[in-house]
Amino acid sequence: MPFFTLRCGRSGEWRRILLLWVALGVGGLLHAQVITNTDAPIPDPTALETPGATARASATNAPAAAPLQLAAPVAPAPAALPTLTSTAPVVAEDTIHLPASDVSAWSVAPSLLTLSALAGFLLYQCGMTRAKNCGHTATLLLLGALFALVGYWIGGFALQTGGVGDAHAALAQPVASSEKGALDHELGFMLANHHWGLMGNSGFFLMTDEATRNGIATLFLGHAVLLAIAVAAALGAALERGRLLAMAVVAFLIGTVIYPLFANWVWGGGWLAALGHEFGLGHGVIDLAGAGVVHLTAGTLALVIALVLGPRQGRFNRAKPGPIPGHNVPFTILGAFLLLVAWMTSNAFAFAGESADGSSNSTAALAAVNVFLGAAGGALISVFAGAWRKQRPTPARLTRGLLGGAVALSAGSSFFDPWAALLIGVGAGFLVDLTMAWLERRSIDDPIGATAIHGASGAWGLLAVGIFANGTAGRGMNGIDGPVRGLFFGGSFHQLAAQALGCVTGFVVVFILGYVCLLLVQKILGSRVKLADEIQGLDWPQVGALGYQPDVESEEATGR
Repeated sequence: MPFFTLRCGRSGEWRRILLLWVALGVGGLLHAQVITNTDAPIPDPTALETPGATARASATNAPAAAPLQLAAPVAPAPAALPTLTSTAPVVAEDTIHLPASDVSAWSVAPSLLTLSALAGFLLYQCGMTRAKNCGHTATLLLLGALFALVGYWIGGFALQTGGVGDAHAALAQPVASSEKGALDHELGFMLANHHWGLMGNSGFFLMTDEATRNGIATLFLGHAVLLAIAVAAALGAALERGRLLAMAVVAFLIGTVIYPLFANWVWGGGWLAALGHEFGLGHGVIDLAGAGVVHLTAGTLALVIALVLGPRQGRFNRAKPGPIPGHNVPFTILGAFLLLVAWMTSNAFAFAGESADGSSNSTAALAAVNVFLGAAGGALISVFAGAWRKQRPTPARLTRGLLGGAVALSAGSSFFDPWAALLIGVGAGFLVDLTMAWLERRSIDDPIGATAIHGASGAWGLLAVGIFANGTAGRGMNGIDGPVRGLFFGGSFHQLAAQALGCVTGFVVVFILGYVCLLLVQKILGSRVKLADEIQGLDWPQVGALGYQPDVESEEATGR
């Protein structure tokens, strides 16, 4: 049945969706009105001169001669239960410096270039699936990204970045001092004399004053692009059998709650970023370009979607894998190439203001080169591993290794020596291959391998920072003086422990939230298409148009 056919009389699914949207809108407006009418505390300009260290400006932070000075932590309430508070540890004035946000046209260029990843996903996913589902695949990608971005605008952005004005925030982008007061409400609690930031509480519907509107819009755009990439990757596990409406609602929930929550803990001033100055675990969780926040989240959600939907018809026969090859190899290769270019671009711009020695020299070129080397290492090892087992280098295996290697470098591409980047990519290629074999043994059908490419490689990328970070960059990140050092470069186990905790936390929390959301959507709407539609192809039943429409001549052209 076409996606846009009204069925209120039979199942009432569109009536429920309409009521859900109305309820969300009314609730969000009421919440925003309450926040707007509430007098927010005015931040101390000396204590909040700048928010926490960022990936782009971490190297221009506190000089070695002036170590970071932290104020005494806020004492916990005498009550036995944790006390809610929005107070954050205060960083001494001028110990962390962030440049003002540039809201010119060039400031949005990195986000727009990174957005080309969606074009790469479209080609890659269409190429990896059958021709009869090509229209459904492309439409699912577009609709999922749109639903997710709307949810992110409603409340996801506020949950993620509503507390970045607090002094302990850790961002992938700078925030101007004029914008801190508009995004300085981090909700959390004090427990055992430590602050635990959980979520932001300002910026709903991007409601702000005129003075901060452009700067916050720039910040929103940069993070919204990363969300779109995570959603596009996760929905790849639903191809060729997921209902368009159900997956769109799942994408909305991802953009509203699931993704922003984990992103706040790492990038928005949450407790994972604060593990360094609160518990002495290195610099806290370091994830500069999204190996954990974007890719680990996407891979975990892909695993959840694959488990809930079940395998495609004919994919497994008596628990033995039966490959379903894609219909267009050039699409697959070209899509992988565009994704590689987009991720090299995002890493390069993330380190445009970074330097290894604290100077203003950029390490953008090093970041891009390391991503390329990681991708090469992942692709080559996948070929060699297949040859060892006397298997041919199929395009699917080659591109999975390539993308997995690039993903693994996204946590700290500027922190690694080139040889380490190649080695990290090789490890990612092995992990991708092993993860795909594990999924097949358990009859879990992930058509594009998103669980392996994004999940396994993203987790490995986080851990790699705690192992291979060479100690030449990252000074002042997350409010900690000194550069980021991995285990092999004079660092202790503290940084590796923080990275490992980030991996485990991200996987467990995202898996649980994603599974609950998928079960609710399946209960209310149904998440899988009819068997007859799946066999016939989903283009016409779900989209109402064929991906490859045969030519139709008009009567005038044929002379009739």
